[in-house]
Amino acid sequence: MKLLAIPNDSSIAYKRNYEEDFLSEFNPRDPSGNRAFDEVAFLNWKDDKVEENFGIKSIPFVDDKTEARKIMSELSLGKREFISPLFYEIFNKELALLDTSIRSLNPDVIRSFNTHFAAELGNLVSTAYDIPLVVSAHDPSRLTSAIKYADSLVCISNDLAEKSLSYGVSPEKITIIPDGIDMNSFYPMNGNRVGVSADYKILSVGRIVESKNIETLLESVAILNNEMDGKIRHLHLGNGTPEAYYNINKRKDSLGLKDISHFLGGVQKELLPSYYSWADVYTLPTLWEGLGRAQIEALACGTPAITSNEPPMNEVVEHGYNGLVANPRSARDFAVKLKTYFKDKDLKAYMEQNARSSVVNKYSMDTVMHLHSKNYKKITK
Repeated sequence: MKLLAIPNDSSIAYKRNYEEDFLSEFNPRDPSGNRAFDEVAFLNWKDDKVEENFGIKSIPFVDDKTEARKIMSELSLGKREFISPLFYEIFNKELALLDTSIRSLNPDVIRSFNTHFAAELGNLVSTAYDIPLVVSAHDPSRLTSAIKYADSLVCISNDLAEKSLSYGVSPEKITIIPDGIDMNSFYPMNGNRVGVSADYKILSVGRIVESKNIETLLESVAILNNEMDGKIRHLHLGNGTPEAYYNINKRKDSLGLKDISHFLGGVQKELLPSYYSWADVYTLPTLWEGLGRAQIEALACGTPAITSNEPPMNEVVEHGYNGLVANPRSARDFAVKLKTYFKDKDLKAYMEQNARSSVVNKYSMDTVMHLHSKNYKKITK
């Protein structure tokens, strides 16, 4: 079988991935260890030239990317709503130019790895060449009506599947497959590999954007700092714009957290397990997610999580078992949960004991790859 994949990012963005991690998404293995596809190619408007990653070549198109980039910029800045059609007109002009490349590959399946431009392009190609279309849904804030044309919509959480129904997707076309984590890379590490000592160590991970609700987390850390004896350290990993960094550091300092909370920016993927293992607890009062990959990674490293009491975050964290849930709009509630966690040593030990086992099978890369392989076989019957 052959797959034509429409990725979310330019090919160069994937070069930092490990081979198995990269191929697990674009060419998963079945339970026998065999790859789902004999050949995979990218159709990628973001590329300017032919690129290759681990044997997968991209087909670049759209010579003048001005309008497409303008739309993407407006979407990311919130100046345009995620309402389809967004890219149909731009991509439709290119189909004749892509004809030779698509017919040469002769794919059995098209896989669109997001729900706006990739879903629209996937629908155009699927309709033109009568090829089944699989679309991945990852972010509830970026759903568009283009997903209703998918022959199979893969959602990473039950919550995202529920939200997708309002866009006209038939329930029988939805398959829930979560994000996969390499459990051989994310595991509990002994010793303090971060080099920061404290009595109470708190970690949060995520881009510095509105949905992560980091301001509320800082307020909860400030409350906790005033009510607990002992040294608290909070580290945050994640990128943001210069403006976002300025604003969040200004807020941090205004709360008296200058020497307590530290924003370290993004770190290399291989360093993440060291930070998760360093922390006593992972916490973030996220307002919305597709699933919440960081909290799964934390749990895989044996670190309990305190998260939002709303789906899909509470699909991963079971209150009182592998973590605690709290109202994401209440800094006081998050502070209470953090204080409970640190003060109740038996509860803390119990949740630490359950953390890794609660995710190691359900969210392992092998489990997720097998589910993707099964779905591909179903869609091509």
